[in-house]
Amino acid sequence: MRLRFFAFLAGLCLAWPLRAPAQVAHQHHPPESTNEYIRSLEDPSREAWQKPAEVLASLALQPGESVADIGAGSGYFALRFAAAVGPSGTVYAVDVDREMLAYTQARAKEKQLTNLKLVLADPHDPRLPPASVDLIFICDTLHHIPNRGTYYPLLVRALKPGGRLVNIDFKKDREVTLGPPFAMRIARDDMVREAEAGGFHLVKEFNFLPYQYFLVFQP
Repeated sequence: MRLRFFAFLAGLCLAWPLRAPAQVAHQHHPPESTNEYIRSLEDPSREAWQKPAEVLASLALQPGESVADIGAGSGYFALRFAAAVGPSGTVYAVDVDREMLAYTQARAKEKQLTNLKLVLADPHDPRLPPASVDLIFICDTLHHIPNRGTYYPLLVRALKPGGRLVNIDFKKDREVTLGPPFAMRIARDDMVREAEAGGFHLVKEFNFLPYQYFLVFQP
């Protein structure tokens, strides 16, 4: 199954306009065209519910830190992270789609961001070096990753001492009309249990996103 934005890219769960102009509907199968998918991910209406500025402020990234964005897609968050950690920091844009990575690289060049590194990942392995990052960030992607029980330990291995794992994903709530099919979603409590079984513990939670939970873990 090719998952254009994977489980790290089909993971970021695609967007299509709904009747309400400020909403974006996410579907299981991305568009055939990478350009179409990029347009959906970068739709200005996404900002109203994804709240990227608030997410970035909550992460409190520091200059010189290293971040891995798993399911980086069009670079929606990865480019923001690269600006936040500055030239002395590093951001790994992790994706399984070469075209998406090429697009992200071109955008980084336009913005003169030299601290972005591209990682062509495998659906079963983020291919991050051991003890390489202070923060692993996953947004709207985890529910697409197969065999998560073996994936979490790879994330533990990639974190530096004191590092954090952040997962933002759609609530398993039938009143939430945004997101992947209900059956695909991971309920918040189930996700916490999965992470704990994989070597993490929950340290913080933010509740300002209307359609998603926002959880912070440490090994």
